[in-house]
Amino acid sequence: MQIDFELNATCNLKCPMCPLSVESNADKKGIEFPFDVFCKVIDEGLDMGLKSIRMNYLNEPLLRKDLERFIEHAKKMGILDIYFSTNGMLLDEKRAESIIESGVDRIQISLDAYTEDTYNKMRPGGDYKKVVHNIMHLIEIKNKRNCIAPLIRVNFVRTELNEHELNAFIDFWENKADMIGVQEMVKPPRSTSNLKSKTTTKMESFKCSFPNKNLVITAEGNVLPCCTFYGDEMPIGNLFEELNKNKNFKISEFWNSPKMQNLRNLHCDGMYKMHPICKKCVEDSQY
Repeated sequence: MQIDFELNATCNLKCPMCPLSVESNADKKGIEFPFDVFCKVIDEGLDMGLKSIRMNYLNEPLLRKDLERFIEHAKKMGILDIYFSTNGMLLDEKRAESIIESGVDRIQISLDAYTEDTYNKMRPGGDYKKVVHNIMHLIEIKNKRNCIAPLIRVNFVRTELNEHELNAFIDFWENKADMIGVQEMVKPPRSTSNLKSKTTTKMESFKCSFPNKNLVITAEGNVLPCCTFYGDEMPIGNLFEELNKNKNFKISEFWNSPKMQNLRNLHCDGMYKMHPICKKCVEDSQY
């Protein structure tokens, strides 16, 4: 089982393929996930078989200045796989050192480009040269420490803006990063651009695995059944509201809820089309 924690609700970029590109950071600037609730969920999750946590959802996790505190606690409690995705802008030398020391197991840096021109289209507000420098320095620090973790993954989400650079991206990073991720784009329910991919292959059938392995808890406390953009449109409930009513409320009540079980049954039977949001998520992403 995996739980994704959105520790803050904001991002420092306005990427056209992300719902946060059309939302105001000012509206969510002060929203942060409380450490005590995080500890409670980790403790309860371990009894449920929690093995992996991701330290973000759609947000930029390095905006949370105490991110390392959360990682250190989870590692101390015995979580086997702790990771996060970042745009890399804030991963300077000092932060790279503290993040590695926190015990994180994996870091995914989203680049989505091989050239500065394409990067500027994919990640407005970012600095391609700065991010590449930060990644290379992160690799250097890790190599000097002669440690396996964190595994460093560079990521490439294919769209019509960047897919012509995929081979060059792989060639550049294959002997530098530990992993190279190439993902199909899930078309967001709201964004600043209607991006598509010319190379995505349409699937004849689909069974989503997320309801069987994953929960997401947003900075506002909403509990979601999956980590895609569309998960935000079908919350199972709100953790903070339930804890206000009953301080002994457990995260397992969401995991074992009828809503989650219905989603599991639906996808097990390959009937994603019966759920309007799942149908839109799957089919809008297969151009």
